[in-house]
Amino acid sequence: MKNNLEYRAYDMMDVNVDKENRVITGRAVVYNSMSNELRTTTGDKFREVIMPGAIKESIDKNDILAFKEHNPAYLLGRKSAGTLTLEDRADGLYVRINVPETSYGDDTLVSAKRGDLKSFSFGFNSPRSKNYVRSGEKIREIHNMNLREVSIVANPAYNETTLSVMRNEDFVENLDKEMGQEPAPVKEPEVRKQEPTVEKTVIEVPPAPTVDKTKEYELKFKFLSLNNK
Repeated sequence: MKNNLEYRAYDMMDVNVDKENRVITGRAVVYNSMSNELRTTTGDKFREVIMPGAIKESIDKNDILAFKEHNPAYLLGRKSAGTLTLEDRADGLYVRINVPETSYGDDTLVSAKRGDLKSFSFGFNSPRSKNYVRSGEKIREIHNMNLREVSIVANPAYNETTLSVMRNEDFVENLDKEMGQEPAPVKEPEVRKQEPTVEKTVIEVPPAPTVDKTKEYELKFKFLSLNNK
């Protein structure tokens, strides 16, 4: 991965060219748009969506650059020089590049006007994201990123971007940890102790003897008769 950056691109005709004024404009980053399949460094698949406002901090703080095909030798604009203007809108990041009067600048304008350079791509690092699994699919929801550069490119391929630095195990970590807070502890499954089995001895009690009521009355009668004598 070049310069420890992750690269993304959108397969859309979103480049506008004003050849006479040497200006290229368009949307470089799209918010709320689910990517095609990407892969972690371990080869596991995931998809990604960039949330509105994820680049606002970078626009305020970074001296972002504009290149042709991510090649620093083909510098097209720079934020601090006023030759690259960035505007964060509700649906994404819009850029305006004042193309330099150089041979590669001329080539860029011609190729963009013809549609050979048809889309934007961007490079970033240090994303803060919420990672989760939805319907068996791993999702990376980026809430903040450190945008470093944008490029006009011929072959946008969001699904064939250089491998992400995301690890597969990061998908089980929540947003609190990535924001610098400790995640909630994971409760271990309760293990119930098995009580020892106690064998019970059953003692059979014989039934009480049956008393003959007739004999009982005869004995009582004899006893009374003897007392009366």
